[in-house]
Amino acid sequence: MSTLKQLSIALGLLTSDHAPVPDQDGWQNYVWRVQAAQQCLHVEDGFCEVVQDKWDWKRPQYYSFAFRPDPKTNSIMSRITLRNEDPDDDDQVCVVASFLNAAGQEVGIFFANWRALPGRSYTRAAPIWLSTDVSEIATVAVGTKQCDVKAMTDAQNFYRVRLELKQR
Repeated sequence: MSTLKQLSIALGLLTSDHAPVPDQDGWQNYVWRVQAAQQCLHVEDGFCEVVQDKWDWKRPQYYSFAFRPDPKTNSIMSRITLRNEDPDDDDQVCVVASFLNAAGQEVGIFFANWRALPGRSYTRAAPIWLSTDVSEIATVAVGTKQCDVKAMTDAQNFYRVRLELKQR
């Protein structure tokens, strides 16, 4: 691992919010942003943005995470935007969103591993069907990191947690 990459990971982790459940789940080297989500549970139309930040502290590369709950179907529509303003650098970006109830227990999980090409912006949405009531969501912890194309460990971690939560 290069020294610059080690420095980048260390600086990112130092600025990370404390996220006990995702840390316990085994997500390695993610920088977390933890936000209250109660105000998002009553959004009738549109998405409620909970995080907007950089995935790379040294370049103009940004992400945002938003979601919209649907109590009728007991689902969440998540939306991620990757905005890469660097004209010369592309990255593989892993994003994890952990939905927690008021007791701090995980009730939902989302994972994506997407490519961010130089000078491009992407927005994608994906549904999450919970096994508990969407009204229980109190907090969202969103983690990001640069990862490799396969990110096998992260993908396996996601499928394990998703199965434990009985999430479709």
